[in-house]
Amino acid sequence: MSKYMKLRYEYSKKRKEFGRQPLFQNVPAQLLDSINPDKEEQRRYMLRNPVHKMVQATMPQSEHEANTKELVIHEQGINHTEGGWPREVHLYNEDHVTRHRRRILHDESYVRAITRLHPQIEHYIDQNNAIDMYQTYFTDITPQPAVEKCSVQIANVFYDPHRRPVSCIVWTNDRPSHIAVAYCRQFIGDKSNEPNYFCVWDTQRQTAPIIQMLPEHPCWQLACSPAKSELLIAGLENGTVNIFDVRGGCKAISRSSIYNSHIGPVTALLFTHTRTNTEFFTGSLDGQCLWWDIRNLSAPVDKLPMSVRYSEKENPNLSNSEGVSCLQFDRLLPTKFLCGTESGLVINANRMGRSHSEILTSYWEAHTGPVRAIQRSPCTLRMFITCGDWTVRIWSEEVRSAPIIVTKPYRYQVTDVTWAPLRYSSYMTICEGGFFYYWDILRKFNDAVTTLKVSEHGLTKLTPHKKGKMVATGDNTGAIFLLNLSENMTFPDVNDKQLVHQIYNRETRREHILDTRLKEIHLKQREERIEVTSTEETVDEETMKQKVEDEYFKLVKEELEKIELIRP
Repeated sequence: MSKYMKLRYEYSKKRKEFGRQPLFQNVPAQLLDSINPDKEEQRRYMLRNPVHKMVQATMPQSEHEANTKELVIHEQGINHTEGGWPREVHLYNEDHVTRHRRRILHDESYVRAITRLHPQIEHYIDQNNAIDMYQTYFTDITPQPAVEKCSVQIANVFYDPHRRPVSCIVWTNDRPSHIAVAYCRQFIGDKSNEPNYFCVWDTQRQTAPIIQMLPEHPCWQLACSPAKSELLIAGLENGTVNIFDVRGGCKAISRSSIYNSHIGPVTALLFTHTRTNTEFFTGSLDGQCLWWDIRNLSAPVDKLPMSVRYSEKENPNLSNSEGVSCLQFDRLLPTKFLCGTESGLVINANRMGRSHSEILTSYWEAHTGPVRAIQRSPCTLRMFITCGDWTVRIWSEEVRSAPIIVTKPYRYQVTDVTWAPLRYSSYMTICEGGFFYYWDILRKFNDAVTTLKVSEHGLTKLTPHKKGKMVATGDNTGAIFLLNLSENMTFPDVNDKQLVHQIYNRETRREHILDTRLKEIHLKQREERIEVTSTEETVDEETMKQKVEDEYFKLVKEELEKIELIRP
């Protein structure tokens, strides 16, 4: 028998050890100390009335104990290789395998089996060829509601008192991150009645910005230094670049000379990947890209005119270059970048080239108007997305003729597009109608997963946070909307990257097939035109020959008649 174990133990205490008996009395309240409220914290407090939300101050807790049976799981795999070989045939000896296969192929039983299966296989092949692969089947099936619940909510709004359009939005590298916003009407003209400052906002405070930076001219572009989060680079309307330090006040600590800068406004500004993280490059409407170093802004490090369409008698210069509307640079490709132009071209550039034609290797005719935004896919760097006019298009570097994926036209002009930072199959767009669209090419090809009416005015810029949870977008009246995405719109699934690679390879292969078929059709039409032209030329030659012969015999006949008349 098992030994008896007592599960309860009683503690006993003598009366004399209880202590004195407490005697409670009602006494008036006494003020020991008075702490006045902090005025700065009091200004940040906003009274909300009425409040329709209940708050539980403490977390609910519960305790439960249960004894469960132990479940032991063992994982066991099977290494399956090609089997069914005779004992004398070694699988990894190619000569043995080839010799055995050749002997089986000449066996009478194998030939009879293939002959017997031939009609059935031929029937399945004909049936498969009769199916139209581009036809949409099962259209009458009622679509089932999506299992995933996608939601987008407006978490906060930051307003500009002067109602200037938002020209650029950048997330800083601080912890927690702040939002640097530039306000400017992107046209060259008289804007003397509007201030030039840009702001840095705290995501948790909407009453006033953290700091206001004051450049000498309106700011079109912003960039945050990847090495020093307190440094902000501003591209101005007069073509110069300024460096601001958040710790050093509202004035610029360094600026470039107007004689060594762009001629037009700075329309794109990005940091490049270097050992010191001090180099960046800019693009402008004057048609050139300039490379700079933060440590010395007296002159640019390098220059590159974006000239891709010029005659053989011309040299690449600003007179035949394309105005830059946007730039894209990825740190995984330190020598390559993409350039969107005002004429609708996307130029693929490689700085390692020796000549100008080797640097600007190729270009795509992407959109009718200017390319508003361009970005490489975080899943595969060979795929990139662009937006312009009323469409969004996904391209492949391996296909030069056409995009691999084209969305249906929007009702309003598309102003910005960006890939989701963590979810490889998703991208986000905004338009001038004030709508925010979230797309997922694995879920829906032709429709957005979710749509949100963010503003009554046109949206201009869209920038997601690198963690993917928050998205900042601005409109034409200077309002910055901070959007929160649901969990299933932020983080990827296990197989998302592999499935996106399959879509990319499939669509790229399809475009190659269509391009090859189109070239064959054009070549056939050209040959037919040549044959028709040669036939017409042959007919014309025979007609002219017959006409000349008739005229010759007519003249001969007339001469003979004259001779007959002259004779006595």
